[in-house]
Amino acid sequence: MNKKVLLKVLKYIASLGLAFGILYLLFNNQDPVRLVEEIQKVDGKWVVLSMIFGAWAYVSRGLRWIVLIDALGYKSSKIHSIAAVSVGYFTNMFIPRAGEISRCTALNQTDKIPVDKLFGTILVERVLDLIFLCFLILLIIALKFNDIFNFYNALQNQQTVTAGNSNLISLFAIIAALVISLIFITTWVKKSSFYEKILDFIEGLKEGFKSFKKMKRKSAFWFHTFSIWIMYFLMTYICFFSMEETLHLTASDGLFLLVLGGIGMVIPTPGGVGSYHAIVMIGLSVLGVGTIYLGEGGDPTNPALLFPTIVHVAQTLVAIIMGASGLIILFVSKKKKNVSS
Repeated sequence: MNKKVLLKVLKYIASLGLAFGILYLLFNNQDPVRLVEEIQKVDGKWVVLSMIFGAWAYVSRGLRWIVLIDALGYKSSKIHSIAAVSVGYFTNMFIPRAGEISRCTALNQTDKIPVDKLFGTILVERVLDLIFLCFLILLIIALKFNDIFNFYNALQNQQTVTAGNSNLISLFAIIAALVISLIFITTWVKKSSFYEKILDFIEGLKEGFKSFKKMKRKSAFWFHTFSIWIMYFLMTYICFFSMEETLHLTASDGLFLLVLGGIGMVIPTPGGVGSYHAIVMIGLSVLGVGTIYLGEGGDPTNPALLFPTIVHVAQTLVAIIMGASGLIILFVSKKKKNVSS
């Protein structure tokens, strides 16, 4: 087997193993009957509204992408751009970080825009997203300093909270083993290949920034940029109203969980599975909702775990619906072009 293919397979297995390992520790003490009963108490209309906000973030990201593509001198339809973005999110559910590639490839198939040019625009988007996330982190530090301090203490005291539970030690051992394995595998790749990837990344970034400089519709670009992040916030905040235990939480609490959830999604697990649940659960417990636990001895109906589960399931459904719709749209469009040509 090719080394590159083997590396990708091993990375995926490690990512999947980490996700299932965290989920096992979080849910192995759950009573399925009581869990279903608690889920039935959730006010579904707020969850549906959260899904609508999530879908609108896809639309805004697709429309913003059009602005960058136009700046490079290429044309793409709005529906194709939104569909390609949706396919990218759908792909990320199964293979972490593969969404960018599938997104570019999908649009290339229908609109014949070079993949390297498209990838350059996505790199600019990622840099911009990182800047926004850093800004939100600074804002949260100013607004929720005490909660962040408590969050840090909660992480430090996690072993004390779960005293006697060997599962936590096992989790750390698994994570350490995975990290060591990934480092070893990465160094196994030929230096020349790795060097070429760096050069490709730099070239792509240059192309992306060219599109940013040449951009004519700056107002539309920034409108959709802020729209994306507002939707991200509302996706979480609106779900506070779906559970009695989270009704008292404020907008600043929503920002706090948005930042934590963003960090959880960055961790390389498929679709943020496990990592999102764990970090938001700890954040909610710091805000006074539920408790922190891993494995045995926890509350089997912990609202701090139920809340991120609901939010994550809702947005997973959005990714499936939008992704499936995007695949159909792009497939039909490509078929029509082939017939006409």
